[in-house]
Amino acid sequence: MIISRTPLRISFCGGGTDVQDYWENYEGAVISTSIDKYIYIIVKERYDNEIWLKYSENEIVYDVNDIKHTRWRECLKKVGIDKGIEIVCLSEVPKGTGLGGSSAFTIGTLNALYALKGISKSSSELAKEACEIEIEVLKEPIGKQDQYASSHGGFNLIEFHDTYKKTRDAKEILCEQNKKNNIESKKEMLHKMKEFAYSAKDALHSSDLRRFGELLHENWEYKKKMACNLSNSKIDYYYDLAIKAGAIGGKICGAGGGGFLLFYAEPEKQESVRDVLKDLKELEFNFESFGSKIIYIGEK
Repeated sequence: MIISRTPLRISFCGGGTDVQDYWENYEGAVISTSIDKYIYIIVKERYDNEIWLKYSENEIVYDVNDIKHTRWRECLKKVGIDKGIEIVCLSEVPKGTGLGGSSAFTIGTLNALYALKGISKSSSELAKEACEIEIEVLKEPIGKQDQYASSHGGFNLIEFHDTYKKTRDAKEILCEQNKKNNIESKKEMLHKMKEFAYSAKDALHSSDLRRFGELLHENWEYKKKMACNLSNSKIDYYYDLAIKAGAIGGKICGAGGGGFLLFYAEPEKQESVRDVLKDLKELEFNFESFGSKIIYIGEK
C-alpha cells in the first residue's frame, strides 16, 4: 500500500496569465503558496483483475476504459496500470473551495501510482504529466499554476514561458483562434494581473506586507472586471464588511462565485475582521514548504 500527501494552494496574484493562450504569446506569472491542508491518495494492489475506486462515489470496473472518474482513468492510463488496483481519496477540505484541489488530486494520484510501480518522478515531471492529462487529454479550460504549486510546494513566483512549438490540425487551430480572440480582448487586464504578481513579489521581498495587502485588493478589483460571475452580492457583502473592519485587501480563492474568502489584515485589526465575519467558518492554515510526497510505503 502507498499513501501520497499533496498540499492545496492559495493563489494571490496573476491568475489567468497561466492559461496557455496568454503565456505562449506574452509570458505569464503568478504568486502563490502551498498550505498545510492536503489531498491524500491511497493505492494498493488487488489480487484479482478488478479496479476499485472510492471517492464521493464507489466504482468497481474490470476495464480501465469503463472508469467514470476521468482523472483517475487517465492517470491509470498514463502510468500503465489497467487492472488489479484499489484507489481511495481523502481530502481535508471540501471540493469546489478554490484551493486547487482538483490538480492536487491529479498530482497525488500520479505520485502514488508511480510509487506503487517503484518509479520516482520529480516534482516537475509530475506537474508536466498532470497538465497533459487535465489540459491536453481532458480539454479542461484551466491554467498550469495549480499543478506546479501542488507538486513543488512552497511560496513561489511561478513564471510561464513558451518553450516549445507543436503541430496542430486545422480544427484545433480554429478552436484555438477563438480562444485567442477571447484572450486578446482581455489582454490589457491580464497584463495588469501579471504586473500585480511581480509587484507582490517585490512587496514581500521588502517585507512590506501592507503593500502586499493593497495589491490583493487591486488584483481583486481588476479580476472582477474580467468575469461577471466572479463575485456576487453575498461575496461583496462580506468583502465590504471585512474592509470596513480593517482588512487591507482580499480576494475570493479560485475561479469565483464561491469558495474561500481570503483577507490580509494587520495584527491589531484581525479580531475586528473575525468578528464581522463570525457567520462564516474560518479555515486556519500554515504555509507548507513541501509539495506532493509519499508518506507511507507498506510491505507487499
